[in-house]
Amino acid sequence: MEFSAPLEAGKTNRSDLEYYEAGGKGINISIVLSNLGVPSRAFGFLGGFTKDFYIRLLTKYQDIRPNFSYIDGNTRINVKCNSTIDTNMNACGPYIQDKDLDNLAGKLNTLYENDVLVLAGNTPAYTVDHMVSILKKLQADGIKVALDTDAQLVKKMLSTKLFLLKTTKEEVRALVSYSVETTKDMVRAAKDLHAQGVENVMILDIDGNAVLASKEGTFQCDVLDPTTIVNTVGTGDSLVAGFLMEYNRSRNIVDSFRFGASCGSATAYSKGMATREKIESFSNSVEVRKID
Repeated sequence: MEFSAPLEAGKTNRSDLEYYEAGGKGINISIVLSNLGVPSRAFGFLGGFTKDFYIRLLTKYQDIRPNFSYIDGNTRINVKCNSTIDTNMNACGPYIQDKDLDNLAGKLNTLYENDVLVLAGNTPAYTVDHMVSILKKLQADGIKVALDTDAQLVKKMLSTKLFLLKTTKEEVRALVSYSVETTKDMVRAAKDLHAQGVENVMILDIDGNAVLASKEGTFQCDVLDPTTIVNTVGTGDSLVAGFLMEYNRSRNIVDSFRFGASCGSATAYSKGMATREKIESFSNSVEVRKID
């Protein structure tokens, strides 16, 4: 929802514009990939009266193939309010039963060796151990795992040779034993997590600084200018999507980081997720700097 005037607590606030989008961090990644012509399969949980509407919203993306597990609860509805400041109202979501996780595991068993599985978004604490078991089995089958999720799950996967970990300056504080406040701190955290076995670690902060630690070195770039952005939803998801697409194409870490940052910038300056045209307009303006 978009508001031309500031939101006022305790009063009725009428929007100037509202629109509906299939959401979630994983779906955001799939949307950007689809906009770039890259097919992906969307796994997850859908249920209740919102299920069919959610699927219908996805039909406009020809390269997203839904492969959801259906559950008893209702798929949550989150409200994003864009005004002078952004206000988000997120529902807690449905309860996920063991049978739902087993159903998901069966669908994930259709992945092929060297496929990349991205687990993104909130992982309820009561599902963490079950999800870790699923992910480790997939890794044993040659599936590359990328994570952008809660610290509790990430901690249990750090020693498993993750392909990619994307996190934020705020979230990474739960993964290291020291304060992370500056870009220098982000670099230290990324390098430490890489040293623990994560192949590629990306950390993004609210000001648009991004760092990457990998075997090729440590790199930094600016994804956005926080004073001029249009949209704060999905910037990090777009960074992940672009990184994965370019890495799959070139296997070049620096080019992958640069293209990911271009995708993140394109989303930050769009109403919605980045389109190919918007991404191309940023592709020559993103500078990646090697730190060491």
